[in-house]
Amino acid sequence: MLNIKNIVVPTDFSELSLSAFIYAKDFAETMGAKIHLITVIDNTPPMLSKHDKAVSENVRMNSVEMETKKQMTEIVEEINDDSEIDVIQIIRNGIDYEEIVKYSNESNADLIVLATHGRTGVLHTVLGSVAEKVIRYSKRPVLVIHPVEEEE
Repeated sequence: MLNIKNIVVPTDFSELSLSAFIYAKDFAETMGAKIHLITVIDNTPPMLSKHDKAVSENVRMNSVEMETKKQMTEIVEEINDDSEIDVIQIIRNGIDYEEIVKYSNESNADLIVLATHGRTGVLHTVLGSVAEKVIRYSKRPVLVIHPVEEEE
């Protein structure tokens, strides 16, 4: 039998990324595992106009980090309303897939659960895929969730 104790769930707070949490939550409840909810803040500053450069990079990053912590706390509180799952909040700075893989190794993750749009072709080439890169570079098992489209 599988012995899953640490599940890493990457999120960008979109509905898509949170859909993977449903699967992770079921695993965690069944196996008594902890969920490591991770989000990665991109360190690349946005293109700024000459006027905007007066705002320091530190101020911008502090604002982004505060908003990220707020969103993370809201998700964890919502989760804890109906469950006793231990959710660990992780916020990293850097390149998304690299930080997800690195943290999964550091935390001895037994499973990474993430969602993807499943795009192909030019759109995939332009946007890239965090899921694909995590699968490619991770030594940990990865469960990829494709969201179910609602039937009309």
